[in-house]
Amino acid sequence: MKKSTFQSESRTTVVPIINVSLVVVLTLMMISPFLASEDVDVELPMARAAEVDDTDNVEIHFTLDREIIVGEDHLQLEDLSQYLASLFEAAPHCVAVVKADRNLPYGEVEALIAQVEAADAPSIALATKEKKDQEAGK
Repeated sequence: MKKSTFQSESRTTVVPIINVSLVVVLTLMMISPFLASEDVDVELPMARAAEVDDTDNVEIHFTLDREIIVGEDHLQLEDLSQYLASLFEAAPHCVAVVKADRNLPYGEVEALIAQVEAADAPSIALATKEKKDQEAGK
């Protein structure tokens, strides 16, 4: 009997390699616009306290000691939205001015603002300190 000799050919299938390459190229094409984007400089307008009408303001003070003061009343964060809702019903065109200490964590100030929004405030303003005269001339 004659022994048959088989020759084995090693072939590499290129279809999976092409598929993976196409997925990588498509992914790079989709994220490339985000990689090339630049930050946009925005110069915000300066405001003066004299431009705001103080007659219809509800001032909400949030101190560094975590005290919430509205007018003469000291409140807890949980009671704030119910208290403010009655004020906003009486004066539907008022502005809620939040005066929070700048050293408070942002998350706590955000929770306070969420309570003011929950009270259906017509408008909310965040009070800031007025810049010195040297920067007013710019």
